[in-house]
Amino acid sequence: MTNSAGGEAAPPTRARERGWLLRHPLMVAVAGALVAGLLGGLFALFQGSSGDVVLLPVDTTQANAFVPGNADLRNPGPNVVPAMPEVPAVDDQRATGTLPGMYGRSVDGVTCDVEKIIGYLVDPAHMAQARAWAEVAGIAPADIRSFLASLTPVRLRFDTRVTNYDYKDGKADGFEAVLQAGTSVLVDDRGVPRAKCNCGNPLTEAGDTESSGDVADFARNPDDAWERFEPGEVVTVAPGERTKELVLLDLDDGEVFRRPVGTVGTEDEPVTRGNPVCAVLGQSTSCGGPGPKVTPEDVAALERAVRGLVSAVRDEDCDALVSYMSSGTLERFGAGHQELVSMCREAFTQLESFGGLTVDDVRVVSQTGARAAISVTATVNGQTSTAENELVRENGNWKLDV
Repeated sequence: MTNSAGGEAAPPTRARERGWLLRHPLMVAVAGALVAGLLGGLFALFQGSSGDVVLLPVDTTQANAFVPGNADLRNPGPNVVPAMPEVPAVDDQRATGTLPGMYGRSVDGVTCDVEKIIGYLVDPAHMAQARAWAEVAGIAPADIRSFLASLTPVRLRFDTRVTNYDYKDGKADGFEAVLQAGTSVLVDDRGVPRAKCNCGNPLTEAGDTESSGDVADFARNPDDAWERFEPGEVVTVAPGERTKELVLLDLDDGEVFRRPVGTVGTEDEPVTRGNPVCAVLGQSTSCGGPGPKVTPEDVAALERAVRGLVSAVRDEDCDALVSYMSSGTLERFGAGHQELVSMCREAFTQLESFGGLTVDDVRVVSQTGARAAISVTATVNGQTSTAENELVRENGNWKLDV
């Protein structure tokens, strides 16, 4: 490649890449917004007697958790919409835990820091918690390590009813709860949830399998209900036959994987056409099917993500913008957090000197499976331009992929 003087052109540099970014009306705001991850975990305190159902959104950690700190490595956030929600078919709100596709996996397979939970409970300083935890699980405290190591981390694909146990006054305090789809749990070799990853709380089967009625009558904390929550669609899990592997659906594209029981996701194997599980999961591209359908819920989730992205740009909210960036985008920019904060502020400052940025129109051009395209029209300094950008489903959420 030659320059205007006839010599060899210099290779692109980071400075030149930033110059391009500052000329792109949407990317001006986006580039500097790749700043820092969202603060993890909203904390809620739930008190009361058993019999009432407590709603636990995917990003909520109880105040009386057995294990402090969050062991959910890739929490998808409250707007999560798992791919292919119509499979497998669930009858009468009760499903067998070993049913192929009953549970999901995150984009990189790993969903839970099991060793963090084990390390806390086997620490001699936490013997009181260990005794209470083991009592719920029906094991001896000395068996906690081997028991937890035998469990398998997965993500819920359905809003799921369980009995959850907080740690209060030296004892396990059980209550009926509904965990939002996307929540990371540990299940046993019969597919039954036995622990909640982001708090280490032990879980047992739901005491009541009927979930129906109005949210206000059903839940102790109806104000915490997530969008799309319906009591009549809550699932309870019945134990299946003991199995050596679980068949999981990717949360984003619906591809099928086999996960050996007791492994954390690093040994997952993809399922291919002809596998017997394709009789249940034939819609997946793994089985030769068309992949996820574009459901009304997914359309709404995409529109919500687009509105959030536009609002963040208009509000010059760098911290909010980061939640709409794909992991691939973050890797491609390859800058540290503080540098990206500076880039964001610099970008908005430069825009202000030109009269600011006006987002005139944003529309969804296409949506297929785990990818979508949006068209963005924006005006800077009286000049209007339109650019098309891609979004990808990542960990159950739509992210801007630049």
